[in-house]
Amino acid sequence: MSTPHYRFGDFKLLPAERLLFRRGSEVALTARAFELLVAFVERAGQLLSKDELMRRVWAGIVVEENNLAVQVGVLRKLLGAETISTIAGFGYRFALPVLDVAEKPAAAPVPRGRLPLRLPALFGRADELQALQALLQTNPAVTLCGPPGVGKTRLAQELALRQQDVHADGIWWVDLTLLRDDEPVAAAVARTLGLPPGPDPLADLTAKLAPLALMIVLDNAEHRVRDVAETVTALAQHTERVSLLVTSQSPLQAPGERVHRLAPLPLPDAVRLLSERSGEADGARAEQICAALDCNPLAIELAASRVDVLGLDGLAARLHERLTLLVPASAHPSRRNALAEALGWSHDLLAERERRVLRRLAVFPGSFSLEGAALVLSDDELPAAAAVASVLALVERSLVSVDRSSTQRRYRLLETMRLFALDKLAAAGETALAQARHCAGLLWLFEDAHEESWRVPYAAWKSRYEPELPGLWAALDWARDHDLGSAASLFGASAPLWAPRAVDARAHALKLAQLIGDGPVSIPAHVLARFWWACARCHTIVHPGLARDASERAARLYRELGDERGEYLALVEHALNWRVDGPEVRAALAAAHRLENPAWPATVLERGRTTEAVVHLTAGRHDDVRRCYLAALQICERDGFEAGAWRARMNLADVARAAGDLPLAVDMGEALLADADRIDDLVGLTTLLSNLIGALIAQGRFERAREVARDCPRRIGRLGLDDFWVGLDALALLQLHSGNTPLAARLAGVADREFEAHGQMQRQPNEAEDRAMLEAGLAERLPPQDIERLSREGRRMSLSDAMFTAFRFDGDGAVPTATAEARFTTRG
Repeated sequence: MSTPHYRFGDFKLLPAERLLFRRGSEVALTARAFELLVAFVERAGQLLSKDELMRRVWAGIVVEENNLAVQVGVLRKLLGAETISTIAGFGYRFALPVLDVAEKPAAAPVPRGRLPLRLPALFGRADELQALQALLQTNPAVTLCGPPGVGKTRLAQELALRQQDVHADGIWWVDLTLLRDDEPVAAAVARTLGLPPGPDPLADLTAKLAPLALMIVLDNAEHRVRDVAETVTALAQHTERVSLLVTSQSPLQAPGERVHRLAPLPLPDAVRLLSERSGEADGARAEQICAALDCNPLAIELAASRVDVLGLDGLAARLHERLTLLVPASAHPSRRNALAEALGWSHDLLAERERRVLRRLAVFPGSFSLEGAALVLSDDELPAAAAVASVLALVERSLVSVDRSSTQRRYRLLETMRLFALDKLAAAGETALAQARHCAGLLWLFEDAHEESWRVPYAAWKSRYEPELPGLWAALDWARDHDLGSAASLFGASAPLWAPRAVDARAHALKLAQLIGDGPVSIPAHVLARFWWACARCHTIVHPGLARDASERAARLYRELGDERGEYLALVEHALNWRVDGPEVRAALAAAHRLENPAWPATVLERGRTTEAVVHLTAGRHDDVRRCYLAALQICERDGFEAGAWRARMNLADVARAAGDLPLAVDMGEALLADADRIDDLVGLTTLLSNLIGALIAQGRFERAREVARDCPRRIGRLGLDDFWVGLDALALLQLHSGNTPLAARLAGVADREFEAHGQMQRQPNEAEDRAMLEAGLAERLPPQDIERLSREGRRMSLSDAMFTAFRFDGDGAVPTATAEARFTTRG
């Protein structure tokens, strides 16, 4: 049986005999240095981590890391300083070409390439492999592009191994990170193939390869793009059977080049990779980790190596530190991880303007449009056109990702790249400036959006601006502490966007209202008027008292400004939030009617018709209610205001129940429920669900009512469940008919407390009907003193606990434990 011998440069290595020769003369090495040399030579051209080398050379012995550095220094002194490359923060790579020969030199095969013999399993990428193979069959040069760590090199290795039988003269791997600064790419290719250097490296290489059938892989081309493009162009044009596969963060822009962009792993494949590398199989936690790491294979590999120390839970809790965390806490503080090195490498290749744009893009917490980027990035030194060009250049370099799922193309920094860019932003001392520009840019964007919202078809308008919400909340957080006027302006301008689902906006409204209040704030009157109107919209129905106060402030300011449309909207909001007929409501509606302009769009007039209908409903004038809601429906259909039309139909179902037509109310409610997810109106959805449950109970269809109730958390979301307090009577009634009488009595107490806390002392007709049936049912089952006692207990329950138990129908009615609540899956 033959034993391996190796040749590299002037040296011959015989591992089994523990001998090293240099041109026939034996070279003495210590045992550790010899073992280290064998490790390097056996894995020539591959990156070896420090941990791996130390485990092999000092197996079972605890030593300091500097022992490895000492032995590497010994080998460099012997072989030459350039023979072993240091990859900072990770390990080393043996740079000399190595020839693996058999025991008998005469039997040694002629090398047909330079590929690793064994590689770890490749997860996913079957479609990408098939696509690349097809491209290489019909194109002389294919460039595999993608961001740092996405797996370009590993995929190219797999493809090359699978193509070995296709190319008679072999497949040759050229790692362009090993090039000397002044070495032409063509010369490096020739050196890898064992060809002698010539006076014109590119012409000589082209001539020598012209008769051959081989494949060349040029790995990590991004730092020598022009030189690589020149080499690829010459070989593609002047050879017939040379295939070229290039890995790069950006395309070469070479004639005949085909580009294939590599996306992160699909989540299931990313989870499989983490599980295989770490040995842990907690699916939910693994999904969370992989998603946080953008399904980036390099990041997942590094994270997997830390699971043994941190566990999946510990790793997940510390992923925000990923650029430094992926080295164990006990490691030497100067060590950095390969992920940071990969990002740093990409960053250093950028021009200064592109670096500035990259770090400033970090202020976007989610995706952004080119318009938004231009508004945020541009200044006197960087015009808008130049800012957009820089963003597109970063897209070409795979540092900015393109989100093609939306109707309008948007862009984003993946979270790992964003964290890296945030560090660069802080290092440049530009964080405060970038946040201020982000706020100013979004304010400009939402000022336009606010005016468009009255005229542009709602679906198209929402599709355009809804992706800006993550950036909006971040900008409001910053502005509240640094620029109160901008915060008030931004909150008011963005109201048409978040108003249908205002859960996330309420905390901002409360904090800003407290800061602004009645104090001496130097904010323009038109900004304050719109801010208070936005606060009213934010709290409408859910916190009627707060909404009435805010709408009064807004109406007064709009009146002083002579803004009739603004005053009209504030007045109808004020009337709506009394929710019952009365002198204050009639006065507000009369003032609104005097201002109303029939030419106003449906987004304005629908609000007025709805408010008028609510007043008629509480007075029992059902014909007038239908007239108002049908008028609102007609206006909305005229203007294509789909959300307003859905709301009008929902209100018609509400009035059908109030008028006693239960079959119609249920039929309309079920039809609207099927379309509700597309509309995404949280307040309207809460009203629809509450009334549908009540109508089903009134029909005696208890099982269907329970089905609807069980689905409420998914439809509304955990954060929105507290807004369902208006439906607590219906839920308590359902619990009563499910046999949970004590719970029903407690929920009745919670409902009373919440109606009082929200400033609503009188229930609307359908709510009052649910309450009447609940009280009658409790009176049949419990003595008055027990009802009173349980009601008092309910008043002491937190709203979150009450809502959680209200949607369960297991017969126990106990307040849930934290563990039980954690299993309560919702969308939110």
